[in-house]
Amino acid sequence: MVGPVSAALERQSGETLVAADAAELATLGAELLARAIDDAVRTRGRARVALSGGTTPGPMLKELAGLALPWDRVEWFQVDERAVPPDHERSNFRGIVQALGEVGRAGTLFRMEAERGDRAAAAAAYGAQLRRSFGVARAVELDAMVLGVGDDGHTASLFPGTEAVAIEDRLVAAVDAPDGLEPRLTLTAPIIREARLALVLVRGAGKREAVRAARAGGDLDAVPARVIGACTGRVVWLLDPEAAGT
Repeated sequence: MVGPVSAALERQSGETLVAADAAELATLGAELLARAIDDAVRTRGRARVALSGGTTPGPMLKELAGLALPWDRVEWFQVDERAVPPDHERSNFRGIVQALGEVGRAGTLFRMEAERGDRAAAAAAYGAQLRRSFGVARAVELDAMVLGVGDDGHTASLFPGTEAVAIEDRLVAAVDAPDGLEPRLTLTAPIIREARLALVLVRGAGKREAVRAARAGGDLDAVPARVIGACTGRVVWLLDPEAAGT
């Protein structure tokens, strides 16, 4: 069903896979996610996947949607969302729906309602949905999570200097964004750390230093993406040559 993932993986704060170009990055990312979904359905009867928005994951998700997988047994969650309506051009949900197409509708896609006036309540509701999906007595261990790294070192919507990465008492939090950007809902460090597969997609030379900092030790609040290094599952950094510095 899914072709072999390149064996050219090295261990350094997780596995590193450098794609030749954007097309290969999408293909390899789709392969990795497809394997995680297939393994989860075979092992546990259902796959639960959290997706980031933005331009980088889109081509990968479109390629993933073209594969033959048990889509009716997949539950999709959001990694984070801006406080905008779901049809807004900056909505992560909108981008995910457009990329997945019929595949998203075949399974269950849970939307973060970040545009609600009471964002703390919206965060709590999304956390409760996660608990219901997994069963309240079970750990919330997503089968796969797609993450990115911002040029400021953020991941999900855990921004530097906000102490958001230190939140440990909630699965989902309402947070503010810097530079006048929209407030957000975001998954928090505890659920990020427990993902069975953390797939980190990064493109562009402007992200190279952020990737280096994220994979180094040090202050989490200064570089929240360092939380990825604490993941207990498999971590794959899927980079283009510019982000990798090759």
